[in-house]
Amino acid sequence: MQISSDGQLLTTSLIITFRGRILQVNDIIIDTGSSHTVISPDILEEIGVLYENL
Repeated sequence: MQISSDGQLLTTSLIITFRGRILQVNDIIIDTGSSHTVISPDILEEIGVLYENL
């Protein structure tokens, strides 16, 4: 994993694998004070991850 900095934000790329399908998401902001990571459901639909409201 390579971490980049623009002087204010730390960013990296994220590779997600789901059921054999691979998706690379670039420019993920690293927030060291956050307790969770949120990835947009719209992006994940590209590899078959679907959002369900239960």
